[in-house]
Amino acid sequence: MDSSESGLILIVDDNRTNLKLLFGFLKESGYKILVATNGKNALEKLQYINPDLILLDIRMPDMDGFEVCRYLKANPGTKEIPVIFLTALSDVKDKVEGLNLGAVDYITKPLQKDELLSRIRLHLRLRSLTRNLQEKNELLTQEIANRKAIEDELQQLNQELEHRIAKRTEELSLTLHNLRLREQQLAYEAYHDLLTGLYNRSWLMNRLSEILQIKSSQNVKKYSVLFLDIDRFKNINDSFGHLVGDEFIKNVSIRIKICVGSKGEIARLGGDEFLIILTEAEDLQTVEATASYLLEELQRPFLVGHYQVIITASIGIVFSILDYHSSTAILRDADIAMYQAKQSGKGCYTVLTPQMQSQALERIELETDIRHAIEQEQFCLYYQPIFSIQDKKIVGFEALSRWLHPQHGFISPTKFITIAEEIGLIQILDTWALQSACQQLKIWQEQFNVPLTVNVNFSATELQQAGVVEKITKICCQSGLSLSSVKLEITESGFLQTASAGTNVLKQIRSQGIKLCIDDFGTGYSSLSRLHIFPIDTLKIDRSFISGLGSSSDTTAIVQTIISLAHNLGMDVVAEGIETKEQLDKLKDLGCEFGQGFFFAKPLSSQQVTQLLSNYLSLSTVKI
Repeated sequence: MDSSESGLILIVDDNRTNLKLLFGFLKESGYKILVATNGKNALEKLQYINPDLILLDIRMPDMDGFEVCRYLKANPGTKEIPVIFLTALSDVKDKVEGLNLGAVDYITKPLQKDELLSRIRLHLRLRSLTRNLQEKNELLTQEIANRKAIEDELQQLNQELEHRIAKRTEELSLTLHNLRLREQQLAYEAYHDLLTGLYNRSWLMNRLSEILQIKSSQNVKKYSVLFLDIDRFKNINDSFGHLVGDEFIKNVSIRIKICVGSKGEIARLGGDEFLIILTEAEDLQTVEATASYLLEELQRPFLVGHYQVIITASIGIVFSILDYHSSTAILRDADIAMYQAKQSGKGCYTVLTPQMQSQALERIELETDIRHAIEQEQFCLYYQPIFSIQDKKIVGFEALSRWLHPQHGFISPTKFITIAEEIGLIQILDTWALQSACQQLKIWQEQFNVPLTVNVNFSATELQQAGVVEKITKICCQSGLSLSSVKLEITESGFLQTASAGTNVLKQIRSQGIKLCIDDFGTGYSSLSRLHIFPIDTLKIDRSFISGLGSSSDTTAIVQTIISLAHNLGMDVVAEGIETKEQLDKLKDLGCEFGQGFFFAKPLSSQQVTQLLSNYLSLSTVKI
């Protein structure tokens, strides 16, 4: 972990459960952590420490988060520390108030680990195209022919010779003049965007190459690059048409030119993307000031025809490009920073950091490796037993995808599942996992003659595809399994995403006899008031709740509430992440039916599961 990921973080929250949860997340990720249980305590500690980031709860007694933030921003010693509010509130006024006070972000409770860590990391790190002069050649060829004709007629036209030569000379001069104008136009078009009059991509690549060639010179200026992209420009084209969209782009380019002035050079890359080379900005503070000014000016309304258009933009900044070796790499990194700005909520700028660059390059490499991994069948399934808590008998398994990379070994699903969803490969992985899991379960059922079941994780994206019900049913039937032996697991947020578009597909799946399970319950944002409308058989309690059983009365109360809720809605409950006998006993007392976790077994290969079943087979039951 580099220094940008190991900073000191102060957590200010009067809720000890939240403190413990945050402390666990951040400690696990390698951060240094200090905690304060109220605003006064936080201000006292800030007299002696200077954290890199403050996570600040809004609702606290005596002094709420807003008041603490006012003190921080009024104090020269703390005003530059980024503050992220932690809140269960959804009122826009509260969020606006917090941002006006100087907070950089909001994280809404209940907290999600990936989102929390992602946002924390984010705030810690900031020639020649010419055309053939065929016309000129054709005119010159014609001139040669004309001259030859003149020579043939010379004796007959001797009296008119001087007159005709003068006339022809005049014609040639005009032709050459027009050719020069055409050459100039071609040269202009080769390096300029015809819609806006700005430089184009060809000019930009040549210009960047020129800058890189002079980087060894003495006292060279620190050129920097700004990659500017209009947020949601597609909405303008879709709403008003492309003619209005073109007029809007011209107006945007004029405003950018006014903002940049003589401080830099501007190129339009195409569409709504612009690249600015700052030639008069020797320090990062000046570059950031220019970016802020651009964003502020672009937010002023545009009058396009009869329409008033208000937009925002996102800017990626590469400061001092002289360490680069190619113009392509500069554009790539500027685009990476711009994408990070969009990920931050749009309407802002982001300065490229080495960590950001490294993550983006790793992401590109990982995307390519995933495609190769599918082609070369590098994925496999591991199976974690699910057991009855009352008698410790195995009732089934959760099938877990694993990627055995030829160079990097096993890669965690948390690194490749999300990417597979984004690049459209999750359907292939989901289909493969379901087929493989069903085939393997059928083998175990026949070999051991026990009614085992298998849980297969399924993406919400896949469930929204046409024909998915028929595909799932066909895969299960082809394996020879009873459909009741298969249970699809969908994360809580994914289940809500699918259900929000209509529960029809879920009901169709369930009507076939295939069961449905909400995975990681308690970590998403679903409304309990809607839970009863979902066609759910099983509810899985997230491991973050199980880890606190016995040591936290609040956590125990939450788990008890979840179990009671599930039972009242006719669902059974599986507890994930059981690691101690104390947790197991507590779950048994609370009436939880099933569980899985390292206390009993880690995820196992199919060969290890076969051996496990062979070793512990007793009559018609399998007991750990």
